[in-house]
Amino acid sequence: MKRNIKNILLGCTLLIFMSSCVKENFDNTPEYVTELEANMSIADLKAKYANMPAMIDTDIVIKGVVISNDENGNFYKELFIQDESTGIGIELNSSRLHEKYPVGKMVFVKCKGLAIGLDYDVPKIGMTLGINAINRALIEDYLDVSTGGTPANPTLINLADAVGNKLDSLIGSFVRIENVKFKNPGSIYAQEGSAYTTLKLSDSLGKKIELSTSSHASFAKDTVPDGEVNIDAVLSKFSGKYQLRINSSSDVKPAAMP
Repeated sequence: MKRNIKNILLGCTLLIFMSSCVKENFDNTPEYVTELEANMSIADLKAKYANMPAMIDTDIVIKGVVISNDENGNFYKELFIQDESTGIGIELNSSRLHEKYPVGKMVFVKCKGLAIGLDYDVPKIGMTLGINAINRALIEDYLDVSTGGTPANPTLINLADAVGNKLDSLIGSFVRIENVKFKNPGSIYAQEGSAYTTLKLSDSLGKKIELSTSSHASFAKDTVPDGEVNIDAVLSKFSGKYQLRINSSSDVKPAAMP
């Protein structure tokens, strides 16, 4: 009887040891791993469904690195990703997206069953033809995250190209403009009570673009700088006008800085 009790105790000890080993190995496994492979570029997806809005009815997988960050409140329940061709927005009914989808993280999107369309003038993917947000419970059915990915380098744009819709192919992408000035230096990024505030920027030739900032942004009451600046931002469009949307006020730097 004593020998049986010892055997039982030994067996229990081994089980506890083995379960702890399994947990340790599980904890050391990368949190997000995917075996998905993209079979279409974002630019080709936009071209295929040029007559937006449309339901995506084929097994299309796109990938892109995250270029938007909702941590500072200038993006809300939306994610922008881009590949080598261009970028696109994704409407997601979830907040604090930066915790799972930080800037630079590679994201794969299984597009079948989703819709592609315009949110105002910005191409986005959503749940219905109205480009409603993907339900929180369904997000992981469509989005998968890879352990790969690095922050995207911004594409330098020329404000002369803002005339005649020449920048449309870059809407939803991470861009940079250089040597521009705010029309009203010293004003704040966003006025309280307005959903968004647009500030005018111009270059030395008088070419213009707007900076759009949410009143919920953590930097809304910061003042915009005087003098020439360089800006890294997601390129957007509203009512036919190109706009820039920054992740934080640190994306606006004096032009003298690298």
